[in-house]
Formats: sequence, C-alpha cells, structure tokens
Amino acid sequence: MSSLAGWGIGLGALFGLGVWIILTTLPSFRSASLQKRVAHLVADISPQAYADVTEKSSAPLPQFDFGIRGLKNSLMTVTERFAGPADAVELDLARAGSELSVTEFRARQITWGLWGAAAGLLVDGAVAVMTQPSALAYVLVPVMGALVGFLSVRYFLGYAAKARVKRIEAQLPAVWEFLSLSLSAGEGLPDALRRMATIGHGDITDEFRVVVLDVQLGIPMATALQSLERKLKISALSRGIEQILGALNRGTPVSAVLQAHALDAREDSKRRLLESAGQKEVAMLVPLVFLILPVTIVFAVFPGLLVIQSGF
Repeated sequence: MSSLAGWGIGLGALFGLGVWIILTTLPSFRSASLQKRVAHLVADISPQAYADVTEKSSAPLPQFDFGIRGLKNSLMTVTERFAGPADAVELDLARAGSELSVTEFRARQITWGLWGAAAGLLVDGAVAVMTQPSALAYVLVPVMGALVGFLSVRYFLGYAAKARVKRIEAQLPAVWEFLSLSLSAGEGLPDALRRMATIGHGDITDEFRVVVLDVQLGIPMATALQSLERKLKISALSRGIEQILGALNRGTPVSAVLQAHALDAREDSKRRLLESAGQKEVAMLVPLVFLILPVTIVFAVFPGLLVIQSGF
C-alpha cells in the first residue's frame, strides 16, 4: 500500500467521521410518539415519563434517525457488555460528583473511542509518508487508539471517584464534631445540617447540602439521609447515618452519638494513615534496592577490579 493510499484512508475516515457528527446534530424528522407527547403531563407520577421529559442529548451520538439510532443502541449494548455493569458506573459517577447519567457516560466513552480511532488513522497516514508499514498496522493502530480512548474515560472516572471518597472520609470527623457541637448548643438536626451546609466547604458538605434541599422540599430527614447513604455507599458515612437514624428512632441524644462516632472516625483516619505509611515504606525500598544499592556496589567493586586488571 503506497503512502498516497494511506493518506486517502486517513482523510476519508476523518471526512466520514465529520459527516457523521454533523448528521447527528440534525433534528429528527419523525413525529414524536404518543408516549413522549403526554410525558410532561404525567411526569410527576410516572418514573418513565419523568425520564423521557428530563432526557438529555448525548451528541455526537445520533438524534437523527435513518438507521443510525439502531447503530447507537447496538453500540450501547456492546459498551455495557465490554465496560462492565451499569450499577458500578452509576456508583462511580455518584462518588465522583458527576452530573452525567450512565447513558451519557457511555456516549462519552464511545465518542472518545472514535477520537482514538481517528488519531490512530492520523498516525497511520503520517507513518505511510515516511515508510511502508504492513497492512496489519493500518488496522491495529486505529483499534488500539479506540481501545485507549474508550478505556481511559472509565479509568479516569474510577480515579476521580476514589480520590473524592478519600477526601470525604478525611472530612467526616470534622463534620460529625460540628454537628455534635451544634446539637449540644440546642439546635435541632435540620438546623445543624443547614448551618453546616451554609458555612462549610468540601465534598461532604456538598452532599449534605443536597440533603438539606431535599428536606426543605418536604422529604423526611430519614429518607434524605438514607438516599445519601445508598447513593455513595461509603462505609464511614453509612455507619454515621445509621447511628443518627438509630438515635432518632430510640429517642437518645444525637450529640453524644455523633461525638462518639467522630472519635471512631478519627481512629479510622489514623489507621488508614498508618496503612498508607506502611505501603509507602515498602515502595521506598524499590529505589533503594534497584538504584542506590547497585550503584554503591559498583563504586565499591569497580576500583578493585580496575587495580586487578592493571596488574598491581
């Protein structure tokens, strides 16, 4: 395959990708179904109607039909089978504080996979100018680029979720202590949460701010806290919420429960710090064993070998 043919393949693929993205931004010429036309009338009592009303665009996946919508569904099915269950993605999205839905995240994965394939085609075209690669390289490089683009989105989401969970666990002791002091001063639990959400800053404060807004909308306090627990599924947060709800049900003072839980959270923080220090201590042995120690041995042995070889 000549370099001209390689450039033709790359430019043709880029042109086709651009045309496809333009087509996906066009509005659909098909009339809306009866279900979608009446969805806004029953959105408050039907979860499916509410999902239809609040459905967001996931361009550059298609809104324009002519058979492309079937391709979208096929890509979504393959994506779910290849990238894991939707429950794990939804949990990581909640932990990372992302407002994307699972469908929108899948669309982002597919989009980045397509951009990775386009980058692979560009690499093929650039290499074809300088040398003559094999026909297999024209296929493998775009496929590898698509896999890197597809999987990197999921990796960065997991990394962001883990980092935010660590920040939340580090902020929890201060939150429990603040709530305990507010309750000891005579405030109620809703007022204490509202005060913390107003003056606090941090990831856990943002989550409790959602709880406060739910309570102001009329949702019971216990239901809002349980929703937060199910949303994040962080063990330290779940234990604290369970103790708060248990104290409310039994009628025991919540401030004492929160104070005790704050001490437990600080002990957990110390334990995690010691575990991290132990892991880093092992990691510090890597440069010592594989870099510093060999260089020391070389400096100790090389002069003696040089003297022996010189005949002294």
